[in-house]
Amino acid sequence: MKVGLIGFARSGKTTVFNAITGAKAEVGAYGSREANVAVIKVPDARVDALAEIFKPKKKTYAEIEFIDIAPVEGTDQDKALDNAALNLLKNADALVHVVRAFENENVMHPRDSVNPERDVVSLEEELQLTDLIIVEKRIERLEKEHKKDTEHELLVRCKEHLETGAPLRTLDLNTQEEASLRNFTFLSQKPMMLLGNYGDDAIGNDNPSGLRDVARKLNLQLIEFCGALEMEVNQLPEEERASFREELGLGEESRTRFIQFAYDMLGLISFLTAGEPEVRAWTIRKGTHAVDAAGVIHSDIKRGFIRAETVAYDHFMEAGSMAKAKEKGWVRLEGKEYVVLNGDMMLFRFNV
Repeated sequence: MKVGLIGFARSGKTTVFNAITGAKAEVGAYGSREANVAVIKVPDARVDALAEIFKPKKKTYAEIEFIDIAPVEGTDQDKALDNAALNLLKNADALVHVVRAFENENVMHPRDSVNPERDVVSLEEELQLTDLIIVEKRIERLEKEHKKDTEHELLVRCKEHLETGAPLRTLDLNTQEEASLRNFTFLSQKPMMLLGNYGDDAIGNDNPSGLRDVARKLNLQLIEFCGALEMEVNQLPEEERASFREELGLGEESRTRFIQFAYDMLGLISFLTAGEPEVRAWTIRKGTHAVDAAGVIHSDIKRGFIRAETVAYDHFMEAGSMAKAKEKGWVRLEGKEYVVLNGDMMLFRFNV
């Protein structure tokens, strides 16, 4: 999964990036810097438990790649994204808008004042305008070629929707239409969450910047962070972090909290494969069929899919082994259309 961190200059994106990933990217490196990229492993106690049983040569956790997009600097402070950023974001699975909600005299706000609602609305409009330009160009080309087909009809619907000031993620689409639009990599179609970046004076305050109201109004998920404090705590030795977090009232670790939030927002789950070579967690969307889950591992497994030998993780752990799980009747043979559940342990049978 790839997540793009976006936002206006001096919103604290790189601070948040460091807090979540444990990276040490330079904070305040404005201007022409390139995007920061880091990959984190998704903690999964199930992988650890299975590794204790199977003693594999390798254990592999699911991963999330974060891209900290460089902000637009210079005269145009009403924009958050330039062409380089737009190209990087095409391959992102989700966007996180880091919204400045802290006051700091030492960190000048390029847009004159701290105004979270204005920044949220402005960036939404920027994403929509970017998509609208692409839609209009494609419609114009189709009309020149006299192709008023289903694609043309769909894009006209997109244009009309965008012109109302609504993002494409709120357009009612069927599965086929969603797949058709995916090739355009529209930014306002991607799932997006708001990350309120607060100062430490906001700890314990209820909705101090009004961001919860903004998120509710725009139907966006909101996660609240004290970015600077989170980054400081995450730079401490691991054994000291929990006590500091408790003392400061920061709650659960920022990385864990973000991962849980992102998985819920995107509707993601993990299935597991286990054996002597490797124990591994694989990330898929809720509702994925067994044949498509097989394709996440390898396209050949999907192409030659025969069946999936499946057992729920909890049942396997209760049984203690695959042989005992089979004796209890908990191991099933499932076909292509089986909908994979979170924590399913799967062995795919295939022939190519």
